[in-house]
Amino acid sequence: MEYDRKNIYSTGNDIVDQVGKMNISGNVIPMVWFQTIQYPNGMPHNNAIHILADIVYWYRPKEDRDEESGQLIGMRKKFREDLLQRSYKQMADSYGLSKKQVTEAIKALEEMGIIKRHFRNIKIKGQNLNNVLFLELNPKRLYEITYPVENTSLSIYPSADTGISLEGERGVPEGKEVCPYKERGLSVQGETNTKNTNETIRRDYQSINQINAEKLDRMDEIDAYTKLVKENIEYEILKSELGYQYEILDELVEIIVDIVAVQRDVVRVGTAEYPYELVKGKLLKLDSQHIRYVLESMAKTTSHIVNIKAYLLTALYNAPNTINNYYSAEVNHDLYGG
Repeated sequence: MEYDRKNIYSTGNDIVDQVGKMNISGNVIPMVWFQTIQYPNGMPHNNAIHILADIVYWYRPKEDRDEESGQLIGMRKKFREDLLQRSYKQMADSYGLSKKQVTEAIKALEEMGIIKRHFRNIKIKGQNLNNVLFLELNPKRLYEITYPVENTSLSIYPSADTGISLEGERGVPEGKEVCPYKERGLSVQGETNTKNTNETIRRDYQSINQINAEKLDRMDEIDAYTKLVKENIEYEILKSELGYQYEILDELVEIIVDIVAVQRDVVRVGTAEYPYELVKGKLLKLDSQHIRYVLESMAKTTSHIVNIKAYLLTALYNAPNTINNYYSAEVNHDLYGG
């Protein structure tokens, strides 16, 4: 978008016209939240407000439109699982906070009944991950804090004791954690709980001292590798080039991260097995030109691909070795007619 591009229609105010040309999207913060999400002393809980805005963004439905007609054909969610998965580190990095600050904000939102934390044991690419954080949003409570005039008896702030120990930094405090949450929701195992209860719900969690720290940090490690890979390949630039076909780019990133983030002895590439460190080193050296080369090669492939993931991994691994010969052949073809 060119900044000085003229609008067809004008509001009569040049500044408003200029801002109107910008495609600004993302989180929305209702001003009333600064009155309904507060510390006990009446000050707005800014960390909780900004984090809630991000959670609500992900829970807002996404339009699904017909590619040819542009007509709305349905709505869909933005995240993969039944609940939004987040890590404290992700949120800390997004807002320039510490993990402790994020944890305290999440706990405050939970004590107000706006969200509920779930800690699940999941498996990703064959790897078992323990106590992965998922966040459930309570739409009824969200409505109450957004339209407080209709709820005059609303309690507008969490309890004064919103601190959390270092051992509870990831939301898994030692011993038992009290969750004073009365709305229906999903249990830790993901099962639907259809009973409303006024009793305090207690859940037993393993002491963080008994959990392998490497496993606890696995999601953070995956996030770090994803960020590194995207920087290496200039992800945003490639995504804009691909337009609506950018999903294939996400598949390539996922394949690279799947390999480099999981320690193993060997990695099968094509019909051969190579040392993990060798494959990891090659994949982390890929740049945007290598990705363009792989995408271009795929576009020219007419044969049926049985295992697309194995094919893409092979293409990525071999890209640094074959890219120069490929483009040399292309130049010779253009110059000499084949």
